[in-house]
Amino acid sequence: MDDLLQQLSRVFTEAPWYFLSWPAVGMVIGTLIGVLAAPAAKQLAIVPRTAGGLVGLVTAPFVHANFAHFAANLPPFLVLGALVLRQGESQFMLVAPGIALGQGLLLWALGRRAAHVGMSGVIFGFLGWLLAVAWFTRANADLLIAGGVLLFYGGMLAGLAPARNGTSWEGHLFGLIAGVGAAWIKFRGADLF
Repeated sequence: MDDLLQQLSRVFTEAPWYFLSWPAVGMVIGTLIGVLAAPAAKQLAIVPRTAGGLVGLVTAPFVHANFAHFAANLPPFLVLGALVLRQGESQFMLVAPGIALGQGLLLWALGRRAAHVGMSGVIFGFLGWLLAVAWFTRANADLLIAGGVLLFYGGMLAGLAPARNGTSWEGHLFGLIAGVGAAWIKFRGADLF
């Protein structure tokens, strides 16, 4: 039992694990808010073109409408996040918030008028980042990771199609754009200046 507690403690206190474990805890708390207090959860969402909806730029990725929504987002967040984290903690600290803020701003500016919540925009951003990094670097390791990501998570791309069941396909699309854009800035942004 002590070994289990020690391992669990390391996940929350040692790098690089805490870069993923604390956001996962935030997702659990956000899911509980979404399930137990739906009106409060709506106030934490990105609501396009409203002043109150700007709060969601920080909070919306952590809030989930229900446990199924949470369960669909947690594994790809951990797996794709770990693959992004593989490139270094300082890189992750630029990429993850950059994707979250970029997709959130695009969603706020261009999304349909609804309450958008969930980590899927960031997850699509991680997907876009990993694929774009492979494209720009052409390094064997990056190409292998991109191939594996496409094999296991390529089906996510169907989430870019407009849906009527309340899925924020715009968040998915803008997340993918933010991830590719972040990689482009990293690898080609110097060409601008």
